[in-house]
Amino acid sequence: MLFRKVLCSVAASAVLALVPGMAMAQGSTAQPVDPPKQVAQLRQQYEGFTPQQIKAAGHTPEGPCVPNPQGPGGMGIHAINPKKLQAQFPNGTMDPANPPVLLLDENSKVIGVEWEAQDVGQGPMKMFGQTIQIQPAHPGVPEPHYMLHIYFKPDGKVLFGTDPQTAFDPTINCPPMPASAMSSAMANGAMSASAATSASATATPSATATSASALTETGGAFSLTPLVALALLVVGTGVLAFRVVLRRIS
Repeated sequence: MLFRKVLCSVAASAVLALVPGMAMAQGSTAQPVDPPKQVAQLRQQYEGFTPQQIKAAGHTPEGPCVPNPQGPGGMGIHAINPKKLQAQFPNGTMDPANPPVLLLDENSKVIGVEWEAQDVGQGPMKMFGQTIQIQPAHPGVPEPHYMLHIYFKPDGKVLFGTDPQTAFDPTINCPPMPASAMSSAMANGAMSASAATSASATATPSATATSASALTETGGAFSLTPLVALALLVVGTGVLAFRVVLRRIS
Protein backbone atom coordinates (compact mmCIF):
# COMPACT_ATOMS: atom_id res chain seq x y z
CA MET A 1 0.00 0.00 0.00
CA LEU A 2 2.79 2.43 0.93
CA PHE A 3 4.64 1.67 -2.28
CA ARG A 4 1.57 2.36 -4.37
CA LYS A 5 1.21 5.71 -2.62
CA VAL A 6 4.84 6.49 -3.38
CA LEU A 7 4.41 5.70 -7.08
CA CYS A 8 1.31 7.86 -7.15
CA SER A 9 3.20 10.64 -5.38
CA VAL A 10 5.79 10.94 -8.12
CA ALA A 11 3.14 11.21 -10.84
CA ALA A 12 0.99 13.43 -8.63
CA SER A 13 3.78 15.82 -7.76
CA ALA A 14 4.62 16.13 -11.43
CA VAL A 15 1.06 16.80 -12.59
CA LEU A 16 -0.12 18.86 -9.62
CA ALA A 17 2.84 21.20 -9.98
CA LEU A 18 0.69 22.77 -12.70
CA VAL A 19 -1.78 24.17 -10.15
CA PRO A 20 -0.96 27.79 -9.22
CA GLY A 21 -0.64 28.26 -5.47
CA MET A 22 0.50 24.67 -4.89
CA ALA A 23 3.88 25.25 -6.49
CA MET A 24 6.92 23.98 -4.64
CA ALA A 25 9.38 26.34 -6.29
CA GLN A 26 9.56 30.05 -6.92
CA GLY A 27 12.55 30.48 -9.22
CA SER A 28 15.92 28.80 -9.37
CA THR A 29 19.07 30.73 -8.50
CA ALA A 30 21.34 27.69 -8.88
CA GLN A 31 24.10 27.67 -11.47
CA PRO A 32 25.58 24.74 -13.47
CA VAL A 33 28.71 23.29 -11.88
CA ASP A 34 31.34 20.69 -12.69
CA PRO A 35 29.99 17.41 -11.29
CA PRO A 36 31.79 15.00 -8.99
CA LYS A 37 33.08 11.84 -10.66
CA GLN A 38 30.09 9.67 -9.70
CA VAL A 39 27.60 12.15 -11.19
CA ALA A 40 29.65 12.36 -14.38
CA GLN A 41 29.52 8.56 -14.57
CA LEU A 42 25.72 8.57 -14.11
CA ARG A 43 25.44 11.07 -16.93
CA GLN A 44 27.60 8.91 -19.16
CA GLN A 45 25.48 5.90 -18.27
CA TYR A 46 22.04 7.38 -18.89
CA GLU A 47 22.24 10.41 -21.17
CA GLY A 48 22.47 8.51 -24.43
CA PHE A 49 19.70 6.02 -23.65
CA THR A 50 17.22 5.32 -26.42
CA PRO A 51 13.53 4.82 -25.55
CA GLN A 52 14.12 1.08 -25.84
CA GLN A 53 17.02 1.25 -23.38
CA ILE A 54 14.97 3.36 -20.98
CA LYS A 55 12.28 0.68 -20.99
CA ALA A 56 14.82 -2.15 -20.68
CA ALA A 57 16.28 -0.42 -17.60
CA GLY A 58 12.84 -0.59 -15.95
CA HIS A 59 11.86 3.07 -16.35
CA THR A 60 8.43 4.00 -17.71
CA PRO A 61 7.57 7.61 -18.74
CA GLU A 62 4.55 8.89 -16.78
CA GLY A 63 2.56 12.07 -17.32
CA PRO A 64 3.37 15.20 -19.35
CA CYS A 65 6.39 17.48 -19.29
CA VAL A 66 6.19 19.34 -15.97
CA PRO A 67 6.52 23.15 -16.21
CA ASN A 68 7.42 25.56 -13.42
CA PRO A 69 4.08 27.23 -12.60
CA GLN A 70 5.81 30.23 -11.02
CA GLY A 71 8.23 31.17 -13.75
CA PRO A 72 10.38 29.90 -16.62
CA GLY A 73 11.61 26.33 -16.72
CA GLY A 74 10.39 22.86 -15.88
CA MET A 75 11.34 19.33 -14.86
CA GLY A 76 10.69 17.42 -18.06
CA ILE A 77 8.90 14.06 -18.23
CA HIS A 78 9.35 11.61 -15.34
CA ALA A 79 10.32 8.03 -16.24
CA ILE A 80 9.82 5.97 -13.05
CA ASN A 81 11.51 2.72 -12.04
CA PRO A 82 9.13 1.10 -9.48
CA LYS A 83 11.68 -1.36 -8.08
CA LYS A 84 14.30 1.29 -7.41
CA LEU A 85 11.71 3.60 -5.87
CA GLN A 86 10.41 0.84 -3.60
CA ALA A 87 13.94 -0.05 -2.47
CA GLN A 88 14.78 3.52 -1.46
CA PHE A 89 11.82 5.76 -0.64
CA PRO A 90 10.23 3.92 2.33
CA ASN A 91 13.62 3.59 4.03
CA GLY A 92 14.43 7.27 3.66
CA THR A 93 17.46 6.47 1.53
CA MET A 94 18.90 7.57 -1.80
CA ASP A 95 21.13 5.11 -3.64
CA PRO A 96 23.62 7.29 -5.55
CA ALA A 97 24.18 4.58 -8.16
CA ASN A 98 20.47 3.98 -8.86
CA PRO A 99 18.25 7.00 -9.52
CA PRO A 100 14.58 5.88 -9.37
CA VAL A 101 13.53 8.53 -11.90
CA LEU A 102 14.97 9.58 -15.24
CA LEU A 103 14.00 13.04 -16.53
CA LEU A 104 13.23 13.19 -20.26
CA ASP A 105 12.65 15.89 -22.84
CA GLU A 106 9.86 15.78 -25.43
CA ASN A 107 12.06 13.64 -27.70
CA SER A 108 12.58 11.03 -24.96
CA LYS A 109 16.18 12.12 -24.45
CA VAL A 110 17.44 11.74 -20.88
CA ILE A 111 18.14 15.25 -19.56
CA GLY A 112 18.57 14.43 -15.87
CA VAL A 113 17.96 12.10 -12.95
CA GLU A 114 15.94 12.31 -9.72
CA TRP A 115 15.73 10.68 -6.27
CA GLU A 116 12.96 10.82 -3.63
CA ALA A 117 13.16 9.68 0.00
CA GLN A 118 10.69 9.54 2.87
CA ASP A 119 11.39 11.63 5.95
CA VAL A 120 12.29 9.09 8.65
CA GLY A 121 13.97 11.62 10.93
CA GLN A 122 17.29 11.59 9.09
CA GLY A 123 17.53 15.38 8.84
CA PRO A 124 19.00 17.13 5.78
CA MET A 125 20.44 14.47 3.49
CA LYS A 126 23.83 14.65 1.80
CA MET A 127 24.82 13.14 -1.53
CA PHE A 128 27.36 14.11 -4.19
CA GLY A 129 28.59 16.90 -1.92
CA GLN A 130 25.10 18.49 -1.87
CA THR A 131 22.84 19.12 1.10
CA ILE A 132 19.29 18.03 0.26
CA GLN A 133 16.58 19.91 2.15
CA ILE A 134 13.19 18.52 3.10
CA GLN A 135 10.46 19.61 0.68
CA PRO A 136 6.68 20.05 1.03
CA ALA A 137 4.08 17.31 1.19
CA HIS A 138 1.93 16.64 -1.87
CA PRO A 139 -0.90 14.24 -2.78
CA GLY A 140 0.32 10.67 -2.50
CA VAL A 141 2.90 11.50 0.18
CA PRO A 142 1.11 13.31 3.02
CA GLU A 143 4.33 14.28 4.81
CA PRO A 144 7.26 16.46 3.73
CA HIS A 145 10.02 14.40 2.13
CA TYR A 146 13.36 14.73 0.33
CA MET A 147 13.99 15.14 -3.41
CA LEU A 148 17.18 15.60 -5.44
CA HIS A 149 17.14 16.63 -9.11
CA ILE A 150 20.25 16.65 -11.30
CA TYR A 151 19.92 18.25 -14.73
CA PHE A 152 22.54 17.66 -17.43
CA LYS A 153 23.97 20.88 -18.89
CA PRO A 154 26.43 21.72 -21.72
CA ASP A 155 30.20 21.33 -21.35
CA GLY A 156 29.82 18.44 -18.93
CA LYS A 157 28.27 20.58 -16.21
CA VAL A 158 25.16 19.75 -14.17
CA LEU A 159 22.50 21.70 -12.31
CA PHE A 160 21.59 20.45 -8.82
CA GLY A 161 18.06 20.87 -7.47
CA THR A 162 18.21 20.32 -3.72
CA ASP A 163 15.30 22.39 -2.36
CA PRO A 164 11.99 23.92 -3.49
CA GLN A 165 13.73 26.96 -4.98
CA THR A 166 16.03 24.90 -7.24
CA ALA A 167 13.73 21.99 -8.14
CA PHE A 168 13.10 23.25 -11.72
CA ASP A 169 15.61 23.73 -14.55
CA PRO A 170 14.95 27.28 -15.85
CA THR A 171 15.98 26.31 -19.40
CA ILE A 172 13.41 23.52 -19.87
CA ASN A 173 10.34 24.53 -21.88
CA CYS A 174 7.22 22.37 -21.62
CA PRO A 175 4.44 22.60 -24.24
CA PRO A 176 0.81 23.28 -23.28
CA MET A 177 -1.35 20.27 -22.49
CA PRO A 178 -3.09 18.92 -25.64
CA ALA A 179 -6.85 19.50 -25.95
CA SER A 180 -7.46 15.74 -26.00
CA ALA A 181 -5.69 15.33 -22.65
CA MET A 182 -7.72 18.22 -21.23
CA SER A 183 -10.99 16.58 -22.32
CA SER A 184 -10.00 13.23 -20.79
CA ALA A 185 -8.96 14.92 -17.57
CA MET A 186 -12.26 16.80 -17.26
CA ALA A 187 -14.20 13.58 -17.90
CA ASN A 188 -12.40 11.93 -14.99
CA GLY A 189 -12.48 14.96 -12.68
CA ALA A 190 -15.44 13.87 -10.55
CA MET A 191 -13.99 10.41 -9.95
CA SER A 192 -10.62 11.94 -9.08
CA ALA A 193 -12.15 14.27 -6.52
CA SER A 194 -14.00 11.37 -4.90
CA ALA A 195 -10.85 9.27 -4.68
CA ALA A 196 -8.87 12.15 -3.22
CA THR A 197 -11.55 12.73 -0.59
CA SER A 198 -11.52 9.06 0.42
CA ALA A 199 -7.73 9.03 0.70
CA SER A 200 -7.76 12.19 2.78
CA ALA A 201 -10.31 10.70 5.18
CA THR A 202 -7.99 7.79 5.99
CA ALA A 203 -4.93 9.95 6.70
CA THR A 204 -3.76 10.23 10.32
CA PRO A 205 -4.46 13.55 12.09
CA SER A 206 -0.75 14.24 12.57
CA ALA A 207 0.03 13.58 8.91
CA THR A 208 -2.83 15.81 7.81
CA ALA A 209 -1.69 18.60 10.11
CA THR A 210 1.89 18.30 8.89
CA SER A 211 0.80 18.35 5.26
CA ALA A 212 -1.41 21.42 5.77
CA SER A 213 1.37 23.23 7.62
CA ALA A 214 3.91 22.47 4.90
CA LEU A 215 1.60 23.67 2.13
CA THR A 216 0.80 26.86 4.02
CA GLU A 217 4.47 27.63 4.60
CA THR A 218 5.24 27.20 0.90
CA GLY A 219 2.31 29.17 -0.42
CA GLY A 220 0.11 26.11 -0.76
CA ALA A 221 -2.98 27.66 0.85
CA PHE A 222 -5.16 29.34 -1.77
CA SER A 223 -8.76 30.01 -2.68
CA LEU A 224 -10.23 27.10 -4.62
CA THR A 225 -13.11 29.07 -6.13
CA PRO A 226 -11.31 30.52 -9.19
CA LEU A 227 -9.28 27.34 -9.68
CA VAL A 228 -11.83 24.54 -9.39
CA ALA A 229 -11.90 23.77 -13.11
CA LEU A 230 -8.11 23.75 -13.36
CA ALA A 231 -7.75 21.61 -10.23
CA LEU A 232 -10.18 19.03 -11.57
CA LEU A 233 -8.35 19.04 -14.89
CA VAL A 234 -4.95 18.44 -13.33
CA VAL A 235 -6.09 15.86 -10.79
CA GLY A 236 -7.96 14.01 -13.50
CA THR A 237 -4.80 13.80 -15.57
CA GLY A 238 -2.95 12.55 -12.50
CA VAL A 239 -5.43 9.72 -12.05
CA LEU A 240 -4.84 8.59 -15.61
CA ALA A 241 -1.11 8.39 -14.84
CA PHE A 242 -1.79 6.57 -11.55
CA ARG A 243 -3.90 3.93 -13.30
CA VAL A 244 -1.09 3.18 -15.74
CA VAL A 245 1.42 2.75 -12.91
CA LEU A 246 -0.85 0.69 -10.68
CA ARG A 247 -1.84 -1.56 -13.57
CA ARG A 248 1.84 -2.40 -14.12
CA ILE A 249 2.50 -3.38 -10.50
CA SER A 250 -0.80 -5.12 -9.75
